[in-house]
Amino acid sequence: MKKSITLWAFPYPQKMSLVECFQLAKEAGFDGIEVNYNLEGDLSPKASSNDLKAIGKTARKIGIEISGVCSFLFWPYSLTSNDPERRKKGTELARKMIYAARDLGTKNLLVVPGAVYIPWNPEPEPVPNDVCEQRARKAIETVLPDARKAGITMNLENIFANGFLLSPQEMARFVDGFHDEHVNVHFDTGNIMQFQFP
Repeated sequence: MKKSITLWAFPYPQKMSLVECFQLAKEAGFDGIEVNYNLEGDLSPKASSNDLKAIGKTARKIGIEISGVCSFLFWPYSLTSNDPERRKKGTELARKMIYAARDLGTKNLLVVPGAVYIPWNPEPEPVPNDVCEQRARKAIETVLPDARKAGITMNLENIFANGFLLSPQEMARFVDGFHDEHVNVHFDTGNIMQFQFP
């Protein structure tokens, strides 16, 4: 078992650089760090493939592995949004994240597969659960060839508030339905604690 920490635990980029975060995580005894993909900054669509490879190389030089890539962008650009433009943008971003993960030197991309409802953003209308599942499946199938090509595993996370894939049966059926080793689970024990025993 490896111990990793998310970049969201650090005051990045306001008070610390990526290198400082990597160094502090290493000094604190972590084996890895999960980095966050955004619309701006070091880890974003604005970063070139070479930029991202250099970040991965820097982390390895410090002695910490990049354990995975995650992103808050799966919320404003939900793969299951009622807005087709937001869904399209979410799929495009997921594809960019796949190749960013490859360039950074990790095999793991955390994917929020969709949401029936987003509590902190009540403006969008809720998505019916069956529609949510259809859209999520279509989105994952759309980027799956890219994940295979890049050698990346899309790890679908159980989110505490998205109203989607809440039970073990739902999650297993959804993930197993792809019959592909590039679709897996990112199991968050803290998220599930509100509903059941991890």
